[in-house]
Amino acid sequence: MKLYNKILGLIAILLVVASCTDEDRLPLVVLDTVEKGAYPRLINQTESLINLFDVAGSSYTYSVEFVDEEGGALVAAYVVDLVYDDNDPSNGDNSSGPTEYIRVTSDQFTQSENGFLSPPAFTITGTQALAAAGVSEDQVSAGDNFNFVGRVELTDGRIFTQTNSSATIIGPAFKGHFNFTMPASCPSDLTGTFAYETTDVWCDGSSVSGTVDINANGGGVYTFSDWAFGAYGPCYGGGTASGNLTFTDVCLDVAFTGFTDSFGDTWTYTSSIDGDAWTIAWVNTYGEAATSTIFYPGGADWPITLVD
Repeated sequence: MKLYNKILGLIAILLVVASCTDEDRLPLVVLDTVEKGAYPRLINQTESLINLFDVAGSSYTYSVEFVDEEGGALVAAYVVDLVYDDNDPSNGDNSSGPTEYIRVTSDQFTQSENGFLSPPAFTITGTQALAAAGVSEDQVSAGDNFNFVGRVELTDGRIFTQTNSSATIIGPAFKGHFNFTMPASCPSDLTGTFAYETTDVWCDGSSVSGTVDINANGGGVYTFSDWAFGAYGPCYGGGTASGNLTFTDVCLDVAFTGFTDSFGDTWTYTSSIDGDAWTIAWVNTYGEAATSTIFYPGGADWPITLVD
């Protein structure tokens, strides 16, 4: 045991050079001053998104165990504060916090499967997060963040946070889980293959039909596989229009956000939706133009709203 304690001292300095994968030799948290302490190690978690389409059905569940030189026995309390970041203060900045959200003390800890003391698993629902931040559903918009900031309080009065812990501890190897975020967003998936009809093609006034793909770039940004919707066929014998031509979906509000094609020409769109038909009249600075209608499969209405 004395030899093991000496080894722990070396580990604190060297940040565990040996066997990072050995569950029985998890590292101690290390302050910038090379001080041994404790940290909450993540055991498991679920997705943390607050779905604005279903706030009440959104939740985040996670479990941690406390790692210190006595298997978590040095931890007196685990505390998590909530800081709400209102990303859209156009209707008034509702940001708030820090507000204490979780506090559990050592009398509530039990031993985990790994042999460390562990608090009960936590579940934070979307409804609870909004209530704690003091906001209603209509005050929250996509891009808002519910930031949870954790700390462990030791029996000797010291406090350890993500700020004063080693970056190694916070990394994926040791899974330090002081802070986490529940972002407010709307799951977005408009990808698929859609039938279209294009009329009034600029070069000869003809019409063309076919299918076009909507591809996701990530973060709610999408692009059509051919922004000319087949019009290059009759005019050039083939080819597609591409480049920085995109539209963005934020909670089913769709807006065009990219307007420059691969040749540097700027595109302008006028669009409308009528049931299953999304009609886009487009023209660019090269003189190409047409009107294209993209149809939602099965005759169902497009599940989007067009915004400027």
